[in-house]
Amino acid sequence: MSIILVLLEMMACAAAAGITSYLILEGREARHFSSAKAEELYTLVEAFDQGLIGHFGHACSLIAEGCPYSPHGDETWMRLTRDSAQARMLVSFYFPSLWPQVKRADASVASAVGALRRYQASRCDEESVIALEQSLVEMRDTMETLKNAVVMTHRDGKRPALRSRRPTVAQALRMAA
Repeated sequence: MSIILVLLEMMACAAAAGITSYLILEGREARHFSSAKAEELYTLVEAFDQGLIGHFGHACSLIAEGCPYSPHGDETWMRLTRDSAQARMLVSFYFPSLWPQVKRADASVASAVGALRRYQASRCDEESVIALEQSLVEMRDTMETLKNAVVMTHRDGKRPALRSRRPTVAQALRMAA
């Protein structure tokens, strides 16, 4: 009888050790996954920010020279659009708490694009130059805030939300909206 108890005790210890190892490895894997996604998002936002600076600098120089400028068909603008879409995908899948910062970044980029159009339409009027400069500074600050939010979300230890394969009815309705 004591041999059976010893064998059961050994099996229970082995099972407990296996479960503990599994949970430790699962936690480590989740941290690595979270770090990788946060780094990927930060890199995308940084590339998007630098691309916007270059795009607006190029557009302003063209407009100042008197050349017409339109972002349609511009390869840089297309790349920025792809980077933005990829960053939005990462935020929606893994970091939904960052949506308010993403919306503020969208608004500041839209404001800068509008100021650029007014600058082009007014033929470099001084008021439009000042408005463009202010919107570009605001856009830059907003992008820095977004990058800081990505870092803080990762530092706070908030893991990306890992969704199940089949969304619940409430999740499906939110995604459809």
